[in-house]
Amino acid sequence: MAESIDTIHQTQVLTALFSPAFPIGAFSYSHGIEAAIAAGDVVDATSAHDWIATILLGGSGRNDAILMANAYNAVCLHSSKGGQSGSGRNAEIEAINELAFALSSSAERAQESRELGMNFTRVTQQVYQLDIGISTPLAYPVAAGLATRHLECELRLSLSFFLQSFISNLISVAVRAVPLGQSDGQIILARLMPAFATLADEAATTPLDDVGGYAILADHASILHETLETRIYRT
Repeated sequence: MAESIDTIHQTQVLTALFSPAFPIGAFSYSHGIEAAIAAGDVVDATSAHDWIATILLGGSGRNDAILMANAYNAVCLHSSKGGQSGSGRNAEIEAINELAFALSSSAERAQESRELGMNFTRVTQQVYQLDIGISTPLAYPVAAGLATRHLECELRLSLSFFLQSFISNLISVAVRAVPLGQSDGQIILARLMPAFATLADEAATTPLDDVGGYAILADHASILHETLETRIYRT
């Protein structure tokens, strides 16, 4: 059976939104991996895979997917209530946004999420004429959740694209900074790819009370990066 036009269109939009070519500056952030490389914790393809997998499954990857899903669902919930969709929706989204920044393990992580979120919001407004109705600077996963909902992209598909984009950027950092071969980077991505759909399914219905993780070393690396003497990346 041929795919519906809607599914094809959603895939095209999501491919554009979460492409490295979408100008939000994601390439300039290492999410602490640069510090992990400097400390000798990430030295080859195996350690790069393990480090990035931990971030995805037990760190900010999972948490950001949950935050994105809850922001997306907040729009759906309040839109279904007709006239109650304005202030109530914005208050809920602002609460999600505050939690997103509170979960940042370092000042640089908060900066990364804020700047990516602001850039993502600005570009989606310019390209797709979106008006999400909130002037507060948004954390990246919150901005992504609101934009994909307003663009009528399916939630699980949106989450999967978001996660693949995030992890692909981290792999790109490792490929350049360890360094690794390009094929090594693609092997890491292929090994992690099944987790994107699994996490998307989980995050789509996970309440905010269940955020949390075990990526302690990755969080610590993001703190160490703030005082790294020689660095290329902003985080």
